[in-house]
Amino acid sequence: MRVTYSDNTCLVVDDFLDQDAFRRLSKSVQYIDYSSIHGTGWNKPYGPPGLPIIQSAGVLRGEKESTPAGLGLIGSFVENLRSAQAPLSKGPGADVVGSRILTGKVVAMGAGAGLFWHADTDQVSGAYIYYLHPRWDSSWGGELMVMDGDSQLGVAAQTQAAVDDGGQPDYEAVGAVIGPDFRTDPAEERRMQIGAGRFYAARPNRLVIINGQAEHRVNPVLPAAGDNFRCSLVGFAIK
Repeated sequence: MRVTYSDNTCLVVDDFLDQDAFRRLSKSVQYIDYSSIHGTGWNKPYGPPGLPIIQSAGVLRGEKESTPAGLGLIGSFVENLRSAQAPLSKGPGADVVGSRILTGKVVAMGAGAGLFWHADTDQVSGAYIYYLHPRWDSSWGGELMVMDGDSQLGVAAQTQAAVDDGGQPDYEAVGAVIGPDFRTDPAEERRMQIGAGRFYAARPNRLVIINGQAEHRVNPVLPAAGDNFRCSLVGFAIK
């Protein structure tokens, strides 16, 4: 395990697991059940329904715990991350390690699929992405992209409105709010004004932790990837 990049927004750790543990986890996710990311409705940050994006069930660790059948290794990963020590507990990692509730699920993206620019809801203090695919090439796309500066999207009012209406947080679905369906909002103007940031390649056995204020996206997987899926374990730290 080695820290290859760290700032106040992102922490990048390569070779996060030893090779045997990585192979076991990477192999295990080939045998679990998946469903469409849009299975219960339009999951807007992932783009229009029809793109090849699938997800597993989710696990929870912390004040609420849940481990669906077949996800024991995923649950162990989330538990170990939540209880990790330095260097993971420093900087952006402090928003994930020791969180009240930490979620985890596998998301796999095929060619053409990605994730729009967005900020996570104000229920989220941080998020993580861990790359599970055994191989990935730099020409295949799928990079995580993080914009300079903190989010100023004002999602707190939207979250509070849901609570006022009697809504309860769905700990497996909590995540992005991108505003109007077709993204024609002031957030787009702000992103174009900034126009700069960093990208992180989808390197196997790489863990990326971002804080809850980071605007981010996933560059679409390119046709050069062929039948290879960008496979990652992703989760949110719930306040």
